[in-house]
Amino acid sequence: MRRFLSVLFPALAAVLLCGAAAAADSAKAGASILAANGLVDDPAFMVHKELIRQIDVASEAWRETYENVKSIGDIENYQAAHKAFFLKNLGRLWEKTPLNPQVTGAVNLPEYRVEKIILETQPHFYATGTMFLPNIEKFAPPYPGLLIVCGHWQNGKAAYDHQTLAALGAMNGLAVFVFDPIEQGERFQNFDADGKMTFWGTAAHNMLGATSILLGRNTATFEYWDNARALDYLQSRDDVIADRLGVAGNSGGGTQTSYLMALDDRVACAAPCCFLTGFYGHLTHVLNPQDAEQNIFGQVAFGMDHQDYPIMRAPKPTLMCCKTNDFFCTDDTWTSFRFANRIYSRFSTPERLSIVEIEGGHGYSPEVYNATIRWMLRWLAGRTELTYTIHPDTMVPIFPEEQLNSVDDPKGVMSLPNARTTYDLNRDLAKELSAERAERLAGISADEFAALVRGRAVIAQPDAIAPAEEIADAAGSDDFIYKTAPGIYCPVRQAFSASQGETLRLIVTSRGRQSDDVGDLIDTLDAADGPVCAIDLRGWGETQNVSKEYFRYDHFGTDGIDFYCAYLLGKTYVGMRAEDLIAAAKSLKEKFGDKKIELIADTASAGIVALHASAAAPGLFAKVTLGETIPTWTERVNAAPEPIPMTDLVHGVLTDYDIDDLIRFAP
Repeated sequence: MRRFLSVLFPALAAVLLCGAAAAADSAKAGASILAANGLVDDPAFMVHKELIRQIDVASEAWRETYENVKSIGDIENYQAAHKAFFLKNLGRLWEKTPLNPQVTGAVNLPEYRVEKIILETQPHFYATGTMFLPNIEKFAPPYPGLLIVCGHWQNGKAAYDHQTLAALGAMNGLAVFVFDPIEQGERFQNFDADGKMTFWGTAAHNMLGATSILLGRNTATFEYWDNARALDYLQSRDDVIADRLGVAGNSGGGTQTSYLMALDDRVACAAPCCFLTGFYGHLTHVLNPQDAEQNIFGQVAFGMDHQDYPIMRAPKPTLMCCKTNDFFCTDDTWTSFRFANRIYSRFSTPERLSIVEIEGGHGYSPEVYNATIRWMLRWLAGRTELTYTIHPDTMVPIFPEEQLNSVDDPKGVMSLPNARTTYDLNRDLAKELSAERAERLAGISADEFAALVRGRAVIAQPDAIAPAEEIADAAGSDDFIYKTAPGIYCPVRQAFSASQGETLRLIVTSRGRQSDDVGDLIDTLDAADGPVCAIDLRGWGETQNVSKEYFRYDHFGTDGIDFYCAYLLGKTYVGMRAEDLIAAAKSLKEKFGDKKIELIADTASAGIVALHASAAAPGLFAKVTLGETIPTWTERVNAAPEPIPMTDLVHGVLTDYDIDDLIRFAP
């Protein structure tokens, strides 16, 4: 299911891959300075190790808060605070507009019947789904409704697992709506010139997530909105009981189920499968953060773990489904169940939270199908026995994929009149924010802008950033090491003596201080103008993380995993690196006799950090020189989908400022 296509954007991909290779070469060339001084066992994991330490601290804070939730009033306050936090960090939503539902066809079987549906969850933003309806001779309408949200199967609603669960529900008297997520089923958005789909599923969700971050949104924003509108559709049908709605889903559908059940009070009954586990354990420490939609900005630091999704809806019925050999740690699922069950027990309704664990790997199985539908019948229809059940040798009848298509075109919804994409919706918001920003920034002072930048990029006040501590040097070389924060070491390459000139040129580079490119840059600088240093800020040079490729190197750089660890902690790489730079600059001023400091950023990524450091600490730097043109973040949103280094991103930054604003305030 986690399939990625390497054909996307080959030219830019080559550039990013070359950059990753250069960083790796630099790390090898200069690895001895940290290792030789016994500071870091594995420099490439220095940042990751510190982020995991902070996640552990957040875990202790979550537990302390949880243990103080005692009364029903405490629970309700806890639920309200968590819902408000979650919705805030999903970002700006839309006004509800007519769904304009279309039934484009119907197919009947003796056991059940189906209708093929198209909705507009926003004007010309089309979504496809299939209604599985009971045989009216066996079950008279109206029916309780069940929304099935799909996991990362390419064929979405038509996937075997989704059809099977839906058919079983219909055969037992439920009206079941199976809904295609964006970039799956009939909702692909990315095609080449020949009309061939270029990427889908998690790859497309991660691509959407990257530029959505700049707007304060998330891939989950679009999924949550679509699913809420799907509930609107179920409530609009005469054959569905509007106040008896359930939701279920597996894997990525389990993610969507967890969010919807926590946020939408209309969900009377829920059954997420193969998702609920826990951020503070295996997921971050071993498996590593997953798809874009599974990471909400700041949720770990705020204190929102997976058990909080059922807690946020307590005491409404929730069934947690898991598999013994899932890559989502089942032991952590049981821990989440225990924490949530204590909250349900305070309502005197422990029976409304249950868990089923079945042998096997990630995904549905006959036992889970049966358990899910039985759970829905119990709480939505007042029945506990299934009319039909599934066994490995007696599965329900389902349809070939093409028979369930709502659109008669290989391009699915994108073939419909004036069809819009998630990227179009983001461009709309970018335009709105641009106008709002221009009005807000008109006449703003440098100090006011500095405060704005520090707040958005999560950078401490300059006075609170201590000068870096010089703790080691390398025998026989001019390199030395700065400690800028607990567990964070930034090697520095010194080129000329301190006796020359009045200005210290500090090279900020994403290529690594030992790279040939930095050496060539140093050679072009006039020694008479003053000393030159090149610094490896955290995660660059010899501390570059080049370990895992789940977030593709050619899409997002080599450190997507660490980016999302920081993201969950409510931090930005831009901000952390800017703090490194400010701390180092303070020490360099002391080391070289209070010289003026000119920042020279040799790459666009380094330029973003340099501009933030300069804006956040007015007066510390005399000049900022950019070696590459930096696209504005608005341009990035307008050009999407295209690769973007994740560590260049700042959540919600376009609410407050853009790259051109940073340049305007730079010395």
